[in-house]
Amino acid sequence: METIIECSGVSFSYGGGDIIKNINLTLCKGNMLGILGANGAGKSTLLKVLMGILKAQKGNVFFKDKPLLSLDRREIAKKIAYIPQDPVFAFPFTVSEVVLMGRAPYIGRFEFEREIDREAAERAMDTVGISHLKDRLITETSSGERQLASIARALVQEPEVMILDEPATFLDIRHRNEIMKLLRRLREERGILIIAATHDIFTALYYFDEIIMIKDGSVFADGKTDEVINRENLSSLYGMEVSVKREGGKVFIYPGD
Repeated sequence: METIIECSGVSFSYGGGDIIKNINLTLCKGNMLGILGANGAGKSTLLKVLMGILKAQKGNVFFKDKPLLSLDRREIAKKIAYIPQDPVFAFPFTVSEVVLMGRAPYIGRFEFEREIDREAAERAMDTVGISHLKDRLITETSSGERQLASIARALVQEPEVMILDEPATFLDIRHRNEIMKLLRRLREERGILIIAATHDIFTALYYFDEIIMIKDGSVFADGKTDEVINRENLSSLYGMEVSVKREGGKVFIYPGD
């Protein structure tokens, strides 16, 4: 399977101690990776390093064997898209205008969007199921609809990687399920590498192929989801006793005694 992103001995500090320490990862095309960890473990910092927003003080991040930071910002934006956990839109753009913003890496500084850009936005809205919202103001949409608009905006970047920070935190169970199914479909149909930090153990368990657990800035455990999510790992990761029970093809997770 083709390697898209590779981290080799990556560490980052904001000036004090390391926030992430000696991270080694090999992430392949069409994979769906979940990053689990307690608050302050370093998940969001790791995402920013993987996007090239932060530069590692030690080690390197490679995109298809090239140092990520050897690419300019426009080129990175064509390859890696980011979806924040709770998209905030301060101005009343329409949904279609918000989605069209994702074409910025393809449009010159003094150019207007072209027909090819508008067509890309239409396809993206159709893919995520929000074409009926295209003329609605983004400030008048629900959290779930804003998240879908953010994913559509990411899609028009034509990325090979989509990075999400807590993609389902503020969503009800139905919209959470819709978002995660959509991400899995994009992985399957387009081969997009999906990387998401999450606190939601159940979402991680049922939708991600692989999990890495971050504890105190280091990779504490990694591997196939059903192997990594177990009582010992969860109890150590969150500093509390956690029980995991598998029965009849179902998994039950609850606080231990």
